Amino acid sequence: MAKTPGEFAQTPDNSTVGLLSDLLGSMRLSGVVMFRTEFHEPWSLLTPDGEQMAKLLGIRAAHIIPFHIITQGRCQIELARSEPVWLDEGDVVLLPYGDAHTLSGREPTASMPVGPMLPPQPWHDIFVLGHGGKGALTSMICGFLQCDKLLFHPVLRHLPPLIHVSPGNKPEDEWLASTIRHTAQEASQAQSGVRCMLPRLTELMFVEILRNYLHALSANEVGWFAAINDPLTGAALKLLHTAPLQPWDVDTLARRVGTSRSVLADRFNHFLGQPPMQYLTNWRLQLAAQALMTSETPLKQVVEQAGYASEATFSRAFRRRFGSPPAEWRRNHLPA
Repeated sequence: MAKTPGEFAQTPDNSTVGLLSDLLGSMRLSGVVMFRTEFHEPWSLLTPDGEQMAKLLGIRAAHIIPFHIITQGRCQIELARSEPVWLDEGDVVLLPYGDAHTLSGREPTASMPVGPMLPPQPWHDIFVLGHGGKGALTSMICGFLQCDKLLFHPVLRHLPPLIHVSPGNKPEDEWLASTIRHTAQEASQAQSGVRCMLPRLTELMFVEILRNYLHALSANEVGWFAAINDPLTGAALKLLHTAPLQPWDVDTLARRVGTSRSVLADRFNHFLGQPPMQYLTNWRLQLAAQALMTSETPLKQVVEQAGYASEATFSRAFRRRFGSPPAEWRRNHLPA
């Protein structure tokens, strides 16, 4: 049986890892490797934002997260209004918000848009995208992770626009490094079962990258990852996500995690910028919006599942959160 990341690396708190795993499991995360690259110096490639890239690739997903694995050579990636970041062999870079970016080699040259270089759909195999001159080679594996943006929202809004991972020689880096190598090997060889293996490998790689990001946060960080690292806030978030429809109040939640309501409220405001019950209300609305978009559940039942006593109260809260009433929002977001 294949081992999971948790069997390879020790984590500081199993409850925080469990919360992250539960949330990722609920958002229908799926990975896909689209193509390999062989870029020769000089070269420079302009990649559009995630929404435009999804259209170019024929991907119908609520949200895509591009990633690049450097399998040979060295290159740099640059986002608008940011300094370039150099990537070496074995590195991975994730773009959680799908920002437009430029990939380029060492030698300066004009950037070319990637869209006209892509062959017509459908693609039955992982193709090789060539570009550049006749100089030194840089090879990459390029792909995307698809997920439900609604349920990813609590995590997504606190991530940086670019996550650069360069596995070192520490024991805790070995699982990620081996997964990167295995993903590159599978994408480079037309072996049996590669279409089944690659999505699983990229999903595991993504989870491990987020775990590494979580563990590397300093004590003065704020945001969702810092919150689940905090013993009190993390324990409270675990309870709220495990049982979002339970009739929680601050006193009950504080007792369950072994603190006072004032301390718990202070911790939530420090890390997440909102009190515990507001966080819970927003999460319930996220779940309700997800149900409206992905199911035919009657509105009355969605209202009950969200913990509201009346459709009118739910509709007002939903409109404040998403900008339109539930029925209208559902019509605009149902799959074509």
